[in-house]
Amino acid sequence: MAGIIPAAGSGSSGGRFRRRRYTPIADINVTPLVDVMLVLLIIFMVTAPMLTQGLTVALPAAEGKSFELASNNPAKIQVMASGAVYLDGIAAGSSNLEQSLGPMLRARRVKRALLEADKSVPYGRVVAVLDIMNRAGVEQLGMVTQPKESRGRPRR
Repeated sequence: MAGIIPAAGSGSSGGRFRRRRYTPIADINVTPLVDVMLVLLIIFMVTAPMLTQGLTVALPAAEGKSFELASNNPAKIQVMASGAVYLDGIAAGSSNLEQSLGPMLRARRVKRALLEADKSVPYGRVVAVLDIMNRAGVEQLGMVTQPKESRGRPRR
């Protein structure tokens, strides 16, 4: 007959139903950590572009010249609410601007200009004037706006 062989290291206890002693594992299971980090990465990737759209930036104050003073008398192009376009107070017409405004700008060799457009003028009209200015050789353009007022004082 075959006898029961005690397990190694069992000593005198017999050894068939030996209890194991579990010791704490000193290693960190990184799988849950990686899962959490990937979820956080996805959350930040989705939300980051949304955060940059409405930032308020406090700009530093500087003593610089405005565009008008620094640019050797730029031409002033005005687009009125009626659609009429003026170049330095001289009417350039309201229709067929390619035939009127373009030659006027080329004849004066305008390189710098300020554009004043009424806020009720359709965007397409302003883009048409900008296109004519670009094809006429205007290299630098300033858009004239009114500063927003807050609490009765104009904002700088």
